[in-house]
Amino acid sequence: MLQIPTVGLEMAASMNSRRILVGYRKQGSHSVEIAPFQQCVFDYFGVSGETTKLSCSLQDGLVVLSNEGDEKVLVKHPSFCPMHALTESDVKLIPAETISRGFDVGVATLLQSSDRHLLMTRRAKHLRNFPGIWVPPGGHVEANETLQEAGLRELEEETGLRIKPEDCISIKVLALWESVYPAMLSQGLPKRHHMVIYQIAIVDEDHIKLQERLALDPNETDAAAWLSEDCLSEIAMSADNNQPMRELPCHLPQTFQSVVLRADTNQPTIQVMQTSMLFATAPPTGPDVERISTGTKFAIQQWCKANGNSFN
Repeated sequence: MLQIPTVGLEMAASMNSRRILVGYRKQGSHSVEIAPFQQCVFDYFGVSGETTKLSCSLQDGLVVLSNEGDEKVLVKHPSFCPMHALTESDVKLIPAETISRGFDVGVATLLQSSDRHLLMTRRAKHLRNFPGIWVPPGGHVEANETLQEAGLRELEEETGLRIKPEDCISIKVLALWESVYPAMLSQGLPKRHHMVIYQIAIVDEDHIKLQERLALDPNETDAAAWLSEDCLSEIAMSADNNQPMRELPCHLPQTFQSVVLRADTNQPTIQVMQTSMLFATAPPTGPDVERISTGTKFAIQQWCKANGNSFN
């Protein structure tokens, strides 16, 4: 079993006092531990497989994950989770400044329009983590804000859509995803470790009206698209299969429209994209490809299940 040095905890606690990190509390314990950067959450709780249920709460500057409590949410990591695959030798090669970052928290908001479309954005190509990958708007939690507030603040900063909790028909946590960058150990040693909290925010406005208010931030995202329920259902059914889809289902259109910022002017323009891109998967080695992130596919799957669809 991978041994987790306590020095990593001390460094994380001292260097990240203003950032919201992950904390652990096991059943029966009254104390909270700061989660080490290099430890898989499933290994800490002694869980085999790819899914479990944990409680999640914001307490004293930490998002505390625990295997006790009645209000638990589904947590998943991929079968190829880099943190789970790390060896003692691998950990020794990770720079101290990377270890000291700790296990970060991110909140991503799945914005659902009244006509049941979800907003997806493409991460700007100059970003260090997952550049050019499609995800819901999201980012880190700041001090003195709730998880809901963090998700909606990031939504506004990245897309210009200002939505308050009281503007939502419903807003709640959907699921959690353990995210590591690079996505596979075969692509390099971990540089970032996040617990991504996916929340679903439902508003009483259709996607066409919402799109009229889009104002993408080129520092964060360079494209956005509203995906239909039919398309989302197909993405959900493919979420557990880490293989690219060979043929699109006949009922899906071959292309979809997205708002894209021009590289030279950052002005928005409508661009037609191939629907097949939405079903691409991360390659085990070499450069990444444009795709929806694995965690986002999982979140879409949970959204579909919450809406009455089931997948075997």
